[in-house]
Amino acid sequence: MPAPSQDVLKEIFNLYDEELDGKIDGTQIGDVARAAGLKPTQAMVVKASGQEFKRKGEKRITFEEWLPIYEQLSKEKEQGTYADFFEGLKVFDKEETGKILAAELRHILLALGERLSADEADELLKGVEDGEGMVKYEDFIKKVLAGPFPDQD
Repeated sequence: MPAPSQDVLKEIFNLYDEELDGKIDGTQIGDVARAAGLKPTQAMVVKASGQEFKRKGEKRITFEEWLPIYEQLSKEKEQGTYADFFEGLKVFDKEETGKILAAELRHILLALGERLSADEADELLKGVEDGEGMVKYEDFIKKVLAGPFPDQD
């Protein structure tokens, strides 16, 4: 997929400009990069921006300040392949059935690595749990890798 043009990036950036002052909140740097098609981790965002913004309202960023951060993030290699995720979740599949407990997967998402909020975890787990409270992790990984809009190319 080709990188979006600067005009398209500016449009995406402006969608996050809640105060209509030509700036976004520092906490939204990664969100805007993700909306523009990148998949940076929070650690990558912190590294590229040179600092971490923990509280909303701490600092506002202009498009001109955000663009070099976006360009830096676009040079990063893709994070995590299907095989990486499969091996990581297989560890929790004690019976080697290809399934893990939905509650255990939720705990993993909330407690390990780059932690998700309860709402984010619930959104990811929506529709993947079977009647026995299990998740076929192969299908879960495919869902996650497909992204939030799997039907769009």
